[in-house]
Amino acid sequence: MSGRIPASVDAAGARAYTGPMLYDLAIIGGGINGTGVARDAALRGLRVALFEREDWGCGTTGASTRMVHGGIRYLLYDVPTTRTSSEDAARVRRIAPHLIFRIPFLWPLYARGGFMAEATEAFLSAYDPYARLKGGLRHARLSGEEARRIEPGLAPEITGALTLDEWGVDVFRLSALNALDAREAGADLFPHTEVVGFLFSGRDVRGVRVRDSLGGGERDVEARLVLNAAGPWAPRIASLADATVRLRPGKGIHITFERRIGNFGLLLEGVDGRTLFLVPHGAETILGTTDDDYYGDPARVDHEITRDEVEYVVEAAARAIPQARHWRPLRAWAGVRNTLFEWGIDADALSRRHEVVDHESRDGVPGLLSLAGGKLASYRLFAEEATDRILEKLGRPAVPCVTGDRPLPGAEPEPDFRALEREFPLPAAALERIWRRLGGRLRNALAGAGPDDLAPICRSEAVTAAEIRYAVRVEGCRTLEDLRRHAHVGAGACDGLDCAAPAAHLMARLLDWEPARTRAELEAFLDRRWTGRRPVLRGAALAHEELIRGVYGIG
Repeated sequence: MSGRIPASVDAAGARAYTGPMLYDLAIIGGGINGTGVARDAALRGLRVALFEREDWGCGTTGASTRMVHGGIRYLLYDVPTTRTSSEDAARVRRIAPHLIFRIPFLWPLYARGGFMAEATEAFLSAYDPYARLKGGLRHARLSGEEARRIEPGLAPEITGALTLDEWGVDVFRLSALNALDAREAGADLFPHTEVVGFLFSGRDVRGVRVRDSLGGGERDVEARLVLNAAGPWAPRIASLADATVRLRPGKGIHITFERRIGNFGLLLEGVDGRTLFLVPHGAETILGTTDDDYYGDPARVDHEITRDEVEYVVEAAARAIPQARHWRPLRAWAGVRNTLFEWGIDADALSRRHEVVDHESRDGVPGLLSLAGGKLASYRLFAEEATDRILEKLGRPAVPCVTGDRPLPGAEPEPDFRALEREFPLPAAALERIWRRLGGRLRNALAGAGPDDLAPICRSEAVTAAEIRYAVRVEGCRTLEDLRRHAHVGAGACDGLDCAAPAAHLMARLLDWEPARTRAELEAFLDRRWTGRRPVLRGAALAHEELIRGVYGIG
């Protein structure tokens, strides 16, 4: 029986199901691990269905520090994770060069307190071999004068600095491109589709019951094996089958500042000794992260950012660069790590190793596997190990994994953007911004576009109507929030106030939304931006925000 599902999209953007639904593998969760396994399994010939209740990478993946880094701090207590993360980060660089960018870091050295300079340099010497695995340079030691030439705002107490290289990534695009490559290899993708229960034959899991989050309606999906890749929601999903996944979830917050403050990142030390990062990322700067045990609903974590958490990360930045207290924070955001359970250690010392849980041997529930733990930099390796296990469970012959060498969609060497201007009538800077999202598929998105289609809708991120059409028609965006993740609409300094309305009206035309749906999408989008701004606003900025919300009629 064919594993393909004839599917269509109705006028409301909901997916309509027809025909038989029988798969080798059903995956629950569309973060980087779920999309990574979907890609690997489809490329190895399995019939795959991937279900995500929102959009690709919108949970823990999107709330990360957005680096494929080796995890320098894990070198103190988890050397294997540092090694495998560094090795796999190099592979991710090769398969997605348009999404990955080098971030040179400074590690400030202080006259008193913190790490001793010699001990810190010895630590970086131990990390150098792992950095070189990713293509990074060996560390260098700078005098105070040399460090201030690079970063003039360093505090007077800083007597020098050490350098190291890490790599930034667009995590939403990385997840979306893994999903897109899975689809092009034959997988069926179902975003905005929530798994609400399992199908059983006795104790054996034989599939899932899913609910369309946008259009309503439920459907049974049969599969020979189900993979729970729901991140911090994995224990809740496993419990639906009377199975267990033991995690120790950790909350981490970040702050985004509205401009690129410098070209070097900084390794920071919190008041309690924890390591934090200041990261230049596109046209913005990211500061974070905290690391605390979390017992709430992962879906609500953005609503639970406290002023103390914001002050904690700003204080770490201000110790190194005093003027950090005067930078304009644009938004705060939070996520929940799905770290493996350990008792008796601090949250920031938890291992980032990963594990494939076989619930047949653990809980007596055949037909169900879960993914637990892991980190962004080693997602591809985790997916490879999981797919190896899936083939074994299905009784299939071993098939070589190709995901470490096969480029993701759009991956190609960086073009000459001045030359590209002659092909498409857009400024070179705008073409570079688009290429950083789409890579070589920029040509697919912009081909045949007229002047109206190339006019910017989001000026901060150089998003055109042509790219929005591509995101809807090719990548399957169904909500305005999807568009932010796929095309960066509202991700710049305006935080959506400049571009959300025209983007919503364009999506309404493309998806035939009723006026009420368009208004609801716009209100939900702007409310979500408010959730991010609320923890970082104070004084005149808060009053200004209330004025803007009144002008836009936001309750």
